[in-house]
Amino acid sequence: MIQADWTFALWAVLAALAALGFWADRTRLGRNVSGLAVVLATGMLLSNFGVLPRQAPVYNVVWSYLVPLAIPLLLMKADLRRVLVETRSMLLPFALGAIGTILGVLLGVWLLPLGEHAPKLAGVFSATYIGGSMNMAAVAQAVDLDPALTTASVAADNVVGVLYLAFLAIAPSLVIFQRWFRVFDNRAAMTAQEPESTQNNATDTKSAVTPLDPLHLGIAVALSFTICAVGQALAMQFGVSGYAILFITALTVLVANVFPRQLKRLKGDYEVGLFLMYLFFAAIGISADVVAMISSAMMIAAFAAIVVICHALMIFGLGRVFHTDLMETVIASNACAAGPASAAALAAGKGRPDLVAPAILLGVFGYAVANFIGVGLANYPGWG
Repeated sequence: MIQADWTFALWAVLAALAALGFWADRTRLGRNVSGLAVVLATGMLLSNFGVLPRQAPVYNVVWSYLVPLAIPLLLMKADLRRVLVETRSMLLPFALGAIGTILGVLLGVWLLPLGEHAPKLAGVFSATYIGGSMNMAAVAQAVDLDPALTTASVAADNVVGVLYLAFLAIAPSLVIFQRWFRVFDNRAAMTAQEPESTQNNATDTKSAVTPLDPLHLGIAVALSFTICAVGQALAMQFGVSGYAILFITALTVLVANVFPRQLKRLKGDYEVGLFLMYLFFAAIGISADVVAMISSAMMIAAFAAIVVICHALMIFGLGRVFHTDLMETVIASNACAAGPASAAALAAGKGRPDLVAPAILLGVFGYAVANFIGVGLANYPGWG
């Protein structure tokens, strides 16, 4: 019905799908399956029933420009000094979880017949289970993963990820874990007010709606465009223009750590970046071939399950060896496998407001490093 050259109509649909995802995240169904899944499913339905074209110049704009632009907006609060100071002993379990994810990716590639797409899938799933869905989007774009495989990967990640988050929610109450791990009991922490850093962080799902200041938005978007321009120029200078996202990520982390106080004052940067990422997932869903996606979905789901199981075995198995605290281990695992918002919500829901800010910082740290790990694994020369 809508033609590929109907530019404004396609932008209207993409924006509407992004809004649908944000609305779904506020409903009971959306909280269980995620707004991203709703966006992908709706986009697939519209394109595979002939309402929208699977290919259009508008989608290329999203992949080529909006995804790189979103990276700095999502990482402007990535102050690594705060990570080292405020995450305390949670860095060790987070690192163990990241190592477990990488080992799981390698094991999954060895066990499953993933074919020629194995290196790209390795990069995408290492990124999503060290940073989160936003890193999955960035790495999928960087390695040029087929849209059908990207959609299948997001679907598999949603199913496997929800099951793992359910496990993390009940893990602190399991007797076997209580016996295996140290259990920290700080009544002051239970009644303490949520840290100021958490209240000010845009990734906290329980915070009030962030007021949008046009001045702040202008500064954030201008800075993001500048970082993208410099990052792309550096990538072209080094002859690796296809991996400009890595230079953009590195530059953003550098700027965030050189000017942490100035960037902390900005409001709305994370929300704008998140909106751009939802546009990306809408475009991916529209571009996906359902038949091709279904044919590969089960194999990719098995791959995701292997990665998550290895992550869990590493973080909980070696966590017991290193005598890490049970709740800190659970929250660190959540931050590693699902990102900062989910980890912060779990910490608050478990009556540990003292772990909310560290959860957010660990999740943002995952955002900062996952792109490098994902792209590095996808281009590892030893795949053969």
